[in-house]
Amino acid sequence: MTVLILPNDWFSCIVELGVDTSKPGIYQWEIDGAGIYIGKYTHFSRPLREYERNVLKMLTGRPYRPKKPDAWRRIHRELYAALTDGRAIKLTILENCSSEQLAARERQLIAERGTLNGRMPSN
Repeated sequence: MTVLILPNDWFSCIVELGVDTSKPGIYQWEIDGAGIYIGKYTHFSRPLREYERNVLKMLTGRPYRPKKPDAWRRIHRELYAALTDGRAIKLTILENCSSEQLAARERQLIAERGTLNGRMPSN
């Protein structure tokens, strides 16, 4: 059985000055030609591993979840499309915030710039 892995450079990663990746924070995916997705993490590995795992699932035709096979979020579809099209993908770790402030700060940044947050628009 062949195991598919993504190249190490399928996206670039920037950690803003002063951010401590061992503390909770906010991240941003920026996809050339698609937009920006804002997310939060309590463990730094989340934005690195979760999205890679979902892109790999899409590349291999596996379902999103057993009970929701086609429930891919917009960010997953856009990451997959950018990867297959050869467009630039950048992950930026923006800032730290306390666990209590994460959800509110995430909502604020989504309102300001989160063009890819949510489901794909209907046709």
